[in-house]
Formats: sequence, structure tokens, C-alpha cells
Amino acid sequence: MEKSAPRISKLKQFAFDRTPQLVFLTILVLWFSAWVLGFSWEQLRTKTEQPINDIFLSVNTLFAGLAFFGIIWTSFTQYKDLKETKSLMASTAEASKSMAEASVRMAKHADEKTVLDFFQTYCSEYFQTVKDRSMNVLIASVRSSQYGDYLVSRLFAAGQLQTPSESFHAKVAEIPGWATQKEFLANERHDRYKLDELINFFSLLVGLGNAKDIINGCDFSYSWWRPLLWMIAIEQERRFLENEEVRTYATGLYLQNVVRRLDNIYNFKPFANYEDAWTFILNHPKIVEYGIDPEYTARHIQFAAVAI
Repeated sequence: MEKSAPRISKLKQFAFDRTPQLVFLTILVLWFSAWVLGFSWEQLRTKTEQPINDIFLSVNTLFAGLAFFGIIWTSFTQYKDLKETKSLMASTAEASKSMAEASVRMAKHADEKTVLDFFQTYCSEYFQTVKDRSMNVLIASVRSSQYGDYLVSRLFAAGQLQTPSESFHAKVAEIPGWATQKEFLANERHDRYKLDELINFFSLLVGLGNAKDIINGCDFSYSWWRPLLWMIAIEQERRFLENEEVRTYATGLYLQNVVRRLDNIYNFKPFANYEDAWTFILNHPKIVEYGIDPEYTARHIQFAAVAI
């Protein structure tokens, strides 16, 4: 039974493919059989007085049969074309589906690779140095508004402040590598450049179209950086608003754009204005631990109502 089933199927397919030919052959056989069975001049004369007319009528019958065959042939051809078109469309749809699934798999693999690459970068020995050096600069900015102003001014191409004098140094002497003014002058710029690298890392991260997926796959400790980066971003805007030379030559306030997008990705409630942001910063446990310069508390009141 198992072997006969494919054979029957092949016979059905053969018969289907030969349908027009079989119809045409059947018409000819029926027409010819009618002539063979009934063809006799004498017999024909006994049945009709117009044998020639009957012959022409039989010819008309043949042409009618052929016309019928033509209709069947046309219908069959159209049906076969439609069937082939449907089969081709099904094959194309299946191929498109396979390509779409392959694209999804490739995109997923690319996303996973991006997460892994960013994670490996963030956890690398080199980037650990970037984070440590950046923390030196950020903590120094918290403890000394004088150094914080200097740092923020260096984020602009114009209106840059000179290196702070030795009078501020007592507030940052506990920073690793900054114990003396000489060490500060030797190491501060190097540490400040590492902060630039950290900011660029987060800038690249939020610039990706799938940044949220990447961050959901790997947390980059943003909750630790958030109060520090927001403090620098706010001070950057304050300097921008107060200094005409800075506004003339500055590019956009990119750091604030970065931290705002990070807040959105991490689902933090956005700050409404400076007062809202500074309330968060001044009461943050890490900022309290580092010991913030009272000067910040006094100055932020002037810009408290400025929207962020």
C-alpha cells in the first residue's frame, strides 16, 4: 500500500497534465465513431434526403467540439498558470519569511555582541583606570567649587579658567595622586582627560538605537554616576548662561543631553528645574559622604527656577 500510493499520485498528476489532450482526443474519437458506425451512403439516404447537408452538419459539430476544446484548453492553461503563480508566490513568501527570521537572528546576535562589547569595555583593566581617574575629578569638583568651576570651564573652547591656585588644595588633598600641589599639577590633566573618556562612553551608549536593550542586558552603574554627572551638567549650563564668550563659541550642552537620555533609559523621574535637581544632588548619600562645598548651596538658589 505504501508503494502503490506514490504511483497512484503520479498517475493522477499525469492525467491532470494531459487533460486538454485527452479532451481533444475524446472529441475526435466520438466524432469519428459516429461516422464509422453510421457511415453508409445507402443507409444515409434511407434516413435523410439531404446527406450532403448532414455531412456539413457533422463538420459543424466537429468545429463546435473543437471550439469547446479551445475553451477547455484556455481554461486549463489559465488554471495551470494560476497554480504555478500561487506556488511561486508561496515559495517567495517562504523565502521572505526565512530571510526575515535570519535577519532577526542576525540583529539579535548583533545586539548581544554589542552588549558584550560594551560590558567588556566597561570591565576592562584600562577602563577601570578611566573610572578611577574620573572619580578623582568628580569628587574634587564636589569638595571644591573653585575646582568645579575650573573643570566646567574646560568643557568649553572659550572662556577657560586658569589652573586653580594652591589655596584651594586643602579641600582635594585626599584625592589619590593629588596630595601636593606639585602632584596635582602633574596628574590633574591626565585625570580630567579620563573623565572626557567616561562621558564619551556614555555618549556613545545613549547614541545607539538599541541603547535601552543594551542597558537592560548590562547595568553600567549609572546610579553611582548620576548625581556627579548631573552636578557637572548643571554647572556647565550655568556657566553657559552667565558667559557671553562661552555662548558665542560653544557647541551644544552635550553632557546634559547625555544624562537626560540616561535618566529616561533607566526610568528615573526627570528633573523639572534646577531646584529639583539640586535637591536630589545635595541629599544624595554619596554627595553627603564626599562633603560638598557650601558654595554650591548658596549659588544654586539664583538659578533654582530655571527649567532643565
